[in-house]
Amino acid sequence: MKKIYKIEVDCAHCAAKAENAAKKVEGVIDLAINFMTQKMTVVFADGADEKRVLKDILKTCRKVERHFAIEE
Repeated sequence: MKKIYKIEVDCAHCAAKAENAAKKVEGVIDLAINFMTQKMTVVFADGADEKRVLKDILKTCRKVERHFAIEE
């Protein structure tokens, strides 16, 4: 399943660091962050719990960029 989320991230470098970290979260097949549009595209693994994976993505991204936010 592929979904797009509105995000908030302060700079392109921080977006790249967050993207690299979030790609390693369990349940994520692929993930891309577009700093210019402030959007994140996530491809979830089959059977993955979307809410849990998003929570893990947010936690992981905040380790590298404390102001990172996912708007729902």
